[in-house]
Amino acid sequence: MPTVNFLRGVPADEALEPVAKALASAYAEILENEGGQVIQYQSPGISDFLGYNKLKETIGERFGLTDDPLKRIICTNGGMETFSFVLKSLPQGSQVATDALTYDRVLLDIQRHELKSIGIPMGEEGCDLDALENILSENDISVFYQIGYHHNPTGLTVTKANMEAAAAICARHRVLHVVDIAYYELRYDGRTNEMLDLATFPETCSIVGSFTKTLSPGAKCGFGIFPEKVIADLNPVVSNTRLNPNYPTQAAINRLFASGFYDQNLDYLKSLYQPRMQATNTALAKYLPEINVPELTGGFFVGLWLKGISDETAFIESVKARGVTIAPSAVFATGMKEVYTQKHNASFFRLTFPAYTPEENETGIKAIAEAFHEMGA
Repeated sequence: MPTVNFLRGVPADEALEPVAKALASAYAEILENEGGQVIQYQSPGISDFLGYNKLKETIGERFGLTDDPLKRIICTNGGMETFSFVLKSLPQGSQVATDALTYDRVLLDIQRHELKSIGIPMGEEGCDLDALENILSENDISVFYQIGYHHNPTGLTVTKANMEAAAAICARHRVLHVVDIAYYELRYDGRTNEMLDLATFPETCSIVGSFTKTLSPGAKCGFGIFPEKVIADLNPVVSNTRLNPNYPTQAAINRLFASGFYDQNLDYLKSLYQPRMQATNTALAKYLPEINVPELTGGFFVGLWLKGISDETAFIESVKARGVTIAPSAVFATGMKEVYTQKHNASFFRLTFPAYTPEENETGIKAIAEAFHEMGA
């Protein structure tokens, strides 16, 4: 029976225990203090279709927004829901650019809304800027979705300079640039990521994020900071999709910011995940020295190109027999799997590390390496 499951990027169980206690206290406090208003439909001055007002203000301050947060921010039931609203607001057949390798749920949602996916090749610091320029010049692109900082699924540390350059290109072509910052605050190498300046390109630059990994997946809370025109376009989409988001959860999360718990929890997560990340980096270098793997600095994922693995099913079964679960990765924008598979002469697999101890991560990677050396190039 497999003991290490590298498939899902879930937080460690021990990361959720302090959050459960803090949320219980926060829920009790906001329900006592705000009563029926926070469990009602929209309450003027407190909440609207786009979320709980105090949380919008907190998010705006935290991420450097200088404009009115009530006109620029939407609070949702998750980061994926936030971007899904953007997709839902586009006419059918619109073209959406993403990183060549990206979050699989985004690709599924693009398809679900009958939009067209175009992949932007990637370099070592993020998207290939020359390719982005060419593709935006030659195509009628509505949105470019870029995963920033600690990339899912590759594990690349996407630089601020790369995102800023992409933002400038998008602004020049009047394309909405959406940077997903799901892992922005989860850097474990002792350094701190710097946030994009949202004021530089106010008509096209935006971010989406969530508290899924920094607090809890089950709490279901995300957000987006968008240009005012985009917020105006999203308002009817949101109101026609759901009458209101989860105001009690948004209020409780705002309370966790106000009490200082949120930042304390970030420090705890960094101390918890740093040795797990380092064990992953060390094990990859030790057991798979022949493959090129990004040096992890944070986030939840790392991607492996395993050369010579032509039968993915057989390889996965070989790894499973060693007690480890992996799967093929449906992370490629349209047409990009063929391009990258030929480029690397390899199969791509995504691993996650935070849910497992350093020893478990090493055990899992060693098993993958054994199967690779038995079956690969």
